[in-house]
Amino acid sequence: MTTPPDISTVGIVGGSLGGLFHAVALTELGLDVHVWERSTGRPDDRGAGIVLQPSVAWFLSEFCGVDADQVSVPVTHRQFFTRTGNVRIMPMRQQMISWGTIYKALRDTLPAERYHDGQPVTALTPTPAAATLHLGSTAHAVDLAIVADGSASLHRGLVAPESASRYAGYVAYRGVIDEADLPQELAACFRDRFSFYDGDRTQFLCYFIPGDFGTTAPGHRRMNWVWYVRADAPELEHITTDRNGIGHGLSLPPGLIAPQVRTDLLTRARSTLPQPLRELVEHTREPFLQAILDARVTRMRNDRLLLTGDAAFVVRPHTAASAEKAAADAITLFHALRQAQSADAALRAWEQLRLAEGAAIYGQGVGLGHRLGLSGMEAPVSTVGRAG
Repeated sequence: MTTPPDISTVGIVGGSLGGLFHAVALTELGLDVHVWERSTGRPDDRGAGIVLQPSVAWFLSEFCGVDADQVSVPVTHRQFFTRTGNVRIMPMRQQMISWGTIYKALRDTLPAERYHDGQPVTALTPTPAAATLHLGSTAHAVDLAIVADGSASLHRGLVAPESASRYAGYVAYRGVIDEADLPQELAACFRDRFSFYDGDRTQFLCYFIPGDFGTTAPGHRRMNWVWYVRADAPELEHITTDRNGIGHGLSLPPGLIAPQVRTDLLTRARSTLPQPLRELVEHTREPFLQAILDARVTRMRNDRLLLTGDAAFVVRPHTAASAEKAAADAITLFHALRQAQSADAALRAWEQLRLAEGAAIYGQGVGLGHRLGLSGMEAPVSTVGRAG
């Protein structure tokens, strides 16, 4: 494959899905790619589920040699619960996958020596034809730097200084339950279904995802649920303070929920959710949560410094497009670099395409939040806490 002659080295800030999509694709182009990730070790596979979208499925097949059909759980229908437990069902085929399954496929594809965990990038210095990544007392000069450090990006301002994240005024409680831990009658309610409940300024949804090691065999999968609940700034601070009194700001990992917050969550579930959904919350040992954020940019490029994934546009989970957007960013960059006559031409074309799609998905997510009645308590992130 041919690439522009003035790009041979790439440094990627952030080793989650967005960074890994780019690392795998650009390594395929023959570029010398290295990823720097601030956390240490592989995350465990208790994370949330994801609706499998076309760009992610194509990426797994083309770059990782993974058949998405073999590592995802199909659904054949959507079902909508009423408050009294009545159900309306409509045919709609989709595939569900877990964050951990995608992450494993990407990490297993990228050569291990190209991924550096426990090494935060403390500063970035872009220049017209290069960039320097600073890691403590060391510095790495690269031809192209890609910022993929997520929704609370530390480096977004180098490209789009006006684009700080905002808190959308609500949170997503989440839970993951082994299918074997569910009563058979309860599991049967959700088999082959993508289930929803839209209540008063709230939404609950759930579906099965792969279990350990990506297994999709019935009985060995996991139930994944998400529950959107409004929370003002003081409430967010309360619910993201863990059982040890430590505040996490914008999220709370599994296993740390404070006893009173868990009790309040169960009380809310019993008073507001239809019975099958309430039972899912009751069967969840370690619920976790994340604040819903918004961020949009008008630029994704500053010379040889690019923003990608959630470091550029933070889109609401209702769109089911966060992983899809990151994969499409990487696929578009792969083709732009392969086809353009110069690096600058490739990066200009990439930015134009990705800005348009990012803005469209961003607007869609905000609109969905409004229609669900979840908006109205938005605030700057600086007023509600720090990233967890």
